[in-house]
Amino acid sequence: MRRPDFSARRSGDIAALSLRLALSDVGTLLVLVFLPLAMMAFLQPLGQLQLAQQGHAGANGAELVVPGMAVLFSFYCTTYVGMGFFREHEWGTWDRLRASMARPAEIVVGKSVPTLLIGAAQLLVLWLAGVVLYGLRSHGTLLDGVVGVIAVSASLVLATLGLGIALTALCRTLEQLSVAANLGAIVFGGLGGAFVSVDVLPGWARVLAPYTPQHWALTGYRRIVVEGQGLGSIAVPCAVLLAIAAGGATLGAMRFRMADVKVGVS
Repeated sequence: MRRPDFSARRSGDIAALSLRLALSDVGTLLVLVFLPLAMMAFLQPLGQLQLAQQGHAGANGAELVVPGMAVLFSFYCTTYVGMGFFREHEWGTWDRLRASMARPAEIVVGKSVPTLLIGAAQLLVLWLAGVVLYGLRSHGTLLDGVVGVIAVSASLVLATLGLGIALTALCRTLEQLSVAANLGAIVFGGLGGAFVSVDVLPGWARVLAPYTPQHWALTGYRRIVVEGQGLGSIAVPCAVLLAIAAGGATLGAMRFRMADVKVGVS
């Protein structure tokens, strides 16, 4: 009997093992949560000042810094995609995985699931902490606020995954992946408005901002949380993030080869 083209069970087994390995790196997971929470505390007064200057006198600054830090640190999760592949090469188990019954698509999906779950959990914790610790409130209806944040967050996690797949295919070493992911998170995050509102950035930065995925995630969050707009206002930001996700995944699929040699820790 011909085996199915895709087995959810085999992919699920790979995902479960990959998730356990990712969760064993407790230090990195703590950094992805506690560092943005600490930065929120430092940046909240600045966020309040910026929002007051923009006419939002009742804002406490959390409306700006919570989504800003959530988006900034969300993109650090791109490394989780590559780590699942690079560590197999580092441990000498990649060839054994290739020789197993698992098809390439099952391996890629299985290795990608931890990024989705960790990214979603990270955003959930940061947003809940923003509400509890920093008094974050949406200026629109509660329903629109919750649904809107979930929709933008889901699109953001998928964009992060797509970019992670592309970086994994393009980078030969784990160091290259880490440098690209970290620089991308900081530079594009700054341009996109993660640290301060795009309105106060230099003119050249405001021109470049729409070319970053962070800009679109923050635009979606701002329209829901700060401006209190309806769900229709986030259609374009979510569509752009989903297009980035699809583009990254497509590029990764075109460039990724199971026979490629990857280097873990050199």
